[in-house]
Amino acid sequence: MPLEVVAVSTRGVQREAISLRPTMVVLGGYTARSADARERHVDELRTIGIEPPARIPAFWPVSASLLTTDDRIQVQGNRTSGEVEFALIFHGGDILVAVASDHTDRELETSSIPRSKQCCAKVISREVLAFDDLADRWDSIVISSEVTDEEGHWLPYQRAELASVMPPESLMHACFGGHPVPDGTVLLSGTVPLLDGQTRYAAAFRAALQLPGGDRRLTLEYRIEALPDQAGQPVARRFA
Repeated sequence: MPLEVVAVSTRGVQREAISLRPTMVVLGGYTARSADARERHVDELRTIGIEPPARIPAFWPVSASLLTTDDRIQVQGNRTSGEVEFALIFHGGDILVAVASDHTDRELETSSIPRSKQCCAKVISREVLAFDDLADRWDSIVISSEVTDEEGHWLPYQRAELASVMPPESLMHACFGGHPVPDGTVLLSGTVPLLDGQTRYAAAFRAALQLPGGDRRLTLEYRIEALPDQAGQPVARRFA
């Protein structure tokens, strides 16, 4: 089923509705430009029992059906969390940019990173921007995320300029070895460090991609529904 998004200008003027039919979704990881930032991310994950892959940056293909713009996702278990990223969408010969969340099962990630990536939805914003409109100010763009606490209050979770993440050209080259990126590909960038280094398993997650000068902001927000993890128990949906 296609994903419906809206391409807007940097000043927020609607340009066109686009029906995306992703054929390949690839998740980047450990893509910080600086060694210090990469080590911060490694340390964050090690605190919850996750070791980095043998080679970084790393890339994990997942099912294209995981990509969504929905405001609710369903997961198995209570140890899942979102990560703010940018997404490069290759559509009709153009590159579109969205803000994204690589939602991941942290418990499963301790034993298999690829499987942990495959079992959760990947959320992107309903609005997208043309990469060509952003290229000259790319490094000044800010991505950020927030999560809810137990009382439902929003807490700052991540924030960084894109200068701290591999630039799109380097990301594409690292992932595809210099070959052209196939149309229909969606490439998620990999995330930025947590503000306090603490992974939070929240009931809701939201993220933003903010252009410098306040010209434009892409956003996403979704709630997480944890499904029962044992067969035979009564089914009770829980939205915190």
